[in-house]
Amino acid sequence: MYSQLRRSILVAGASLSLLAALGDAAAADYPSRQVRLIVPYGPGTVSDATARLLADKLAERWGQSIVVENLTGAGGVVGTRAIAQSTADGYTLGMLASNHAINAAVYPDLPYDPLGDFTPIVHVTFNQFAFCVPADVPANTLQEFIALAEEQPGKLNYGSSGNGGSPHLAVAKFAHMAGIDLMHIPYRSNGAAVTDLIAGNVSLLSTSISALLPHVESGRLKALAVSGDQRSPLMPDVPTVSEAGVPGYTMKNWNGIVGPAGLPRELVEHIQDDIIEVLKENAVSERIAALGAELDVLRSDAFERRLREEVSTWKEVVTAAKVRPD
Repeated sequence: MYSQLRRSILVAGASLSLLAALGDAAAADYPSRQVRLIVPYGPGTVSDATARLLADKLAERWGQSIVVENLTGAGGVVGTRAIAQSTADGYTLGMLASNHAINAAVYPDLPYDPLGDFTPIVHVTFNQFAFCVPADVPANTLQEFIALAEEQPGKLNYGSSGNGGSPHLAVAKFAHMAGIDLMHIPYRSNGAAVTDLIAGNVSLLSTSISALLPHVESGRLKALAVSGDQRSPLMPDVPTVSEAGVPGYTMKNWNGIVGPAGLPRELVEHIQDDIIEVLKENAVSERIAALGAELDVLRSDAFERRLREEVSTWKEVVTAAKVRPD
């Protein structure tokens, strides 16, 4: 019995050594052909722009083309499922954002395990949202907007890029913490929601600063607050939601590169290290800042912990704000 157990241990050890050797070989030769980078969100988003920036720089570094593919639909579920179902060889990667953790909280029957079906590679950035109102709304501060909503509960509305997305949840969390009742109007895209905000058809919108800043600078919109725990360099005079009267509020939309489950550790480290080197380039960090995002680099293990925390936190928010799927 002892000799049989010993043989089993030796076989298992040999198998692990073989897998490690194969992983080393795969990492050494990677990439030897075109890489696909799936973005489950639409063109023009911070996630899309960041993915394209990284793709261009990694293509230069690797000597292989990287094709960015926007697979949109169902709040990011379509593209995310494609990432989960891809072969774990490093030739299909994905750019996930906060919507990934939010979907895990909103939708009980996702066609993938939001944690178990993915290999976190590197957390890249976060970006804040701005809370903006049309120029003719009689509120110049967040407190004034809250008072306006208290005077007419359920009458003021807010737009978003779709039910259960980050812009929706950003305002739902704010309304819950502020104790006000707002009516949600979901749009088919972020651009459509911004257009209707400028036209005055919705009273409030919270989305990426980069999408709203030109309209604030033109005077068509008023920025009441930003969503992070610190003011944004792009809007230094605009207070955080917490500063403006809702203590403890924070919302950061993160972005990170993942692969499907089972990606060899050596390959994860290879891709991770190259992305981190790219992020050190001044031209890259300057472009990310221009998008209204900030570098927040976490290696694979730390990114995995952050992802688990995000899923847990958003489940609490979704429950408290009584958000329901379509």
